[in-house]
Amino acid sequence: MLIRQMQVSDIEGAYEILCSSLDEIFVKEVFFLFITGWPSGQLVAVNEFGDIAGFLSGARLTTDKSTISLFAVDPRYRKKGVGRRLMEEFRIRSMMDGRHNIQLELRDSNKIAAEFYKKMGFVPIEYLENFYNDGGNAVRMICSVYRS
Repeated sequence: MLIRQMQVSDIEGAYEILCSSLDEIFVKEVFFLFITGWPSGQLVAVNEFGDIAGFLSGARLTTDKSTISLFAVDPRYRKKGVGRRLMEEFRIRSMMDGRHNIQLELRDSNKIAAEFYKKMGFVPIEYLENFYNDGGNAVRMICSVYRS
């Protein structure tokens, strides 16, 4: 599995994974916004056939913090280290960009994702009521890019 910077030609594959994995509705053009804003913060995992197995879209949040805005792995590739590798590459790219921390939000009911993020060094810092369009609640988590 190759982890590399997302290209415009990867958007279709990433968008398919996005639509099948996340319960919020997004337009495909959101990827163009992220690629334009911080090209090196957009990652894809690509299998040996060139198919997108997962993606991570991040953004610069503050001068010392990046955020994971969109992150999903195709169900066929889950529990195979794809998400971990995307996260580790994003950690490196955040560090190289001068960021010290990474932040994200996830549904408070998404226990599988919460466990994954905890294993990656994230800790909950805030509970966000009515965060999602459907009124769902979220948990904000943060981790240091210097985690060993």
